[in-house]
Amino acid sequence: MFFRFGITALIIGTFGYLYASPHLLDGHENVATANLLFLLGLLSLVIGAIFHVLQSGFLTLFLRGFADIRHLFIRQSKALQEENERLRSDESLTAWKTSVFRHLKVYTSGCGTGLVLCSLVLMGIS
Repeated sequence: MFFRFGITALIIGTFGYLYASPHLLDGHENVATANLLFLLGLLSLVIGAIFHVLQSGFLTLFLRGFADIRHLFIRQSKALQEENERLRSDESLTAWKTSVFRHLKVYTSGCGTGLVLCSLVLMGIS
């Protein structure tokens, strides 16, 4: 997992540097490009943090409370309730969701780190 994180950060950082390389001669556009890459990196890191919190199960009890409240206001058919219970008990679906969250967390965090590092390098050059 750490290997994927590092490779993703390196690849995205390289792409960010290649995107900014035509603007290296101009000071103003270089700063604007570095700011854009930094903003995109922070956004990507926030999304990765959201995936991490969802994967950790920290908000599970809180979100389950909202689901219970929803049942008071919105009626569900018996067939829909049975299907929801079947999906909750499906181990392969749960394993797939866990795998997807883990991969999304690693890749979004790697992209964010690469973009932030690229913007810091660009700010150091200018």
